[in-house]
Amino acid sequence: DDAVKECRPDWDESFCGWIKDMLRLSFDSAVVKLEGKYYTAKTGVPTGGIPSVDAGNISVYFVLKHAIYNSRPEALLSFMRFVDDGSGVWNGCMDNFMEWFGEVRSICKNQYGLDLTYEAQEIHSNAQFLDIQYKFVDGKLTTDIFKKPTDANRFLEYSSCHPKHTFPSIVFSQALRYRRIINDDRLFELRLTELREFFINSSYPASLVDEMLLKVKGKPRVLEYKDKSAQDSAFCPTTWITTYGEGFQEAKDKATELNRALSLSSTWIPIQPAQVIKVVPRRAPNLKDLLFKRKSLALDDSNAPKGTVPCTDSSVIRRGARCQCCKLVSGIASLQSNGAVVKTSGGNCKSSNIIYGASCKLCPSNNVYVGKTVQSLHERVNAHRASFYKVLSPDFVNDFELDDSNILGHHLASVHDLKERNDFNSSYKFDVIAYATPSTIRILEQFYIDKLGSRIPFGLNQIDSV
Repeated sequence: DDAVKECRPDWDESFCGWIKDMLRLSFDSAVVKLEGKYYTAKTGVPTGGIPSVDAGNISVYFVLKHAIYNSRPEALLSFMRFVDDGSGVWNGCMDNFMEWFGEVRSICKNQYGLDLTYEAQEIHSNAQFLDIQYKFVDGKLTTDIFKKPTDANRFLEYSSCHPKHTFPSIVFSQALRYRRIINDDRLFELRLTELREFFINSSYPASLVDEMLLKVKGKPRVLEYKDKSAQDSAFCPTTWITTYGEGFQEAKDKATELNRALSLSSTWIPIQPAQVIKVVPRRAPNLKDLLFKRKSLALDDSNAPKGTVPCTDSSVIRRGARCQCCKLVSGIASLQSNGAVVKTSGGNCKSSNIIYGASCKLCPSNNVYVGKTVQSLHERVNAHRASFYKVLSPDFVNDFELDDSNILGHHLASVHDLKERNDFNSSYKFDVIAYATPSTIRILEQFYIDKLGSRIPFGLNQIDSV
């Protein structure tokens, strides 16, 4: 009620009552299920709830308004707050501040049930506010990045299946955040060196990190807020790109018809664009395009055979056990089955989010299995090998259900009557067929199963592989 009265005095009582009812319903509906039982929170607001941040912001402001804002002492030179995090500057001795803040804390806790945790520092020591720590040195404000001691300094792994532009954007945005917060150039250079190591520890290429950091170093430190709403946002129509020639005029006529219909819709009436859809002819190749294409074809090695390769160079001496999958990748440029041919997509044992093929070297034909994994290839191969070891175990029960995890091991034992543990490594070769995203990996696996015709009896896939 206090927030509505102060910020939205024009709202009527019925609408305010409806908002409060919805807020209460949201909090009452927040339950936690544990071991078959449901629990509700006794105090506070549910973490992660849609209205939780707004409700918390209103509550904290209401309490601080009565405890601080309405009777603010002269010694409190400044006070900043963001939701439940606050910071300020006190002009006086530490004892006077502790006495005043003790009274504020007592009011908040006894009258409103809100306890305040705090940390007081001298003016020349760092104080924290959100992700900033600041202090005054010889009367000059010095700002630095603040991270909690529990911060692991890890970022999205470079091997993650995301668009390529995601990773340089992450490096650039983090470095730009440092540029805005840190106001001392020498400290900025030091923090960027630390940030570089954090990204390299997350498997980012050093050349990519260095390129993005260098770009940020060349930017000035700008703190002013740019109001995007004040900028002229000219409407850009959707382009319909088509080849100039037969059918081009028909496309323009159809676009004119669609624009006429769209201009009468409720979505576009307020904007009133000249055209929503714009037909653009595709530019014909010029001499530069032709010459560049000839050059790229002459220098490009994309037509060279690309197969799956080991993740470790056999000539490199490394500590610890070697990758057991390196000997099983075939390195071939294409995979054949039942008259169909698919090109392999390169990669190595560490490649993840993939469609892979396994070929039995003992079968003259009908020997291909197509599988999927969001893990790395070597982890999936290890799982297949482990299932073969289970088949060889004396405790193995033969009436188990065949599935994708054990079909390769069962094939060696039942079809080729192999009983030795090293028979798996000597009987199969693996290749990366394609890369996929977690949302499309099942569909892509089905596509390659159908294309290679790898279901039993024409391959090693079960009927219900997907």
